Amino acid sequence: MHFISTILLLATSCDAFAPSTRLTSKSSTVLFASEEWIPLVTDDSSEASPVKKLVLEEGNGELPTDGSSVEIEYTGTLVGEKDWSAQDVADCWLSQLQGLDHLKAEFIQNNIDFALLSDTNVFTEEFCTTTLGISNKIQAKKLLMARNRLTKSQDEHPAGTVFDSSAERGKNFTFNLGKGAIKAIDLAVRSMRVGERASVVCRSDYGYGSEGLRSSKGDVMVPPFSTLNFELKRVC
Repeated sequence: MHFISTILLLATSCDAFAPSTRLTSKSSTVLFASEEWIPLVTDDSSEASPVKKLVLEEGNGELPTDGSSVEIEYTGTLVGEKDWSAQDVADCWLSQLQGLDHLKAEFIQNNIDFALLSDTNVFTEEFCTTTLGISNKIQAKKLLMARNRLTKSQDEHPAGTVFDSSAERGKNFTFNLGKGAIKAIDLAVRSMRVGERASVVCRSDYGYGSEGLRSSKGDVMVPPFSTLNFELKRVC
């Protein structure tokens, strides 16, 4: 099974499987067709689009239509959460923590981005009870434990790690547009003509979400809440 096709709810039976704007393509020898990251989600409440695309090489022909079969080459790489804004922290992470999602407004108001969240000298139990106003100490400890799990996964699965690729598998990924791929891939391919190469960055809510992705042997390929980069080429 191609892991790139695993949707957040694993709802497909296909036979195959604020994001950083500073990310650059590994293929630096190719003339960029665009110098701007293109937002692929424009109706989101975030300051920056949760899915962005940078065109590396123009394609040609018609855009694919819903339900049509498309084939892509791909490489998936971990980006990590270091560039999360406070809105990203609230939307991607806090909203998934049972009993703590009501703190979203406080996180945004206090500008708790990933840098602040991961600072153990600042984001302490006292910070949670005084600044965030969490009167229940059990909830404060629960929040800190969730933070620790998030930062630990960053250390164990560093940014730049390639977690899957068509080249490694020796097979491209074919799917029908509208089903069979995670949301970020589906959004990106909708805007790609045959031959186009692009770099796509997506937040975890458009990737593998709060569950992440494991291999058939149970090994973690994508940890929970991971921001991802995909280097894509539409073959047909």
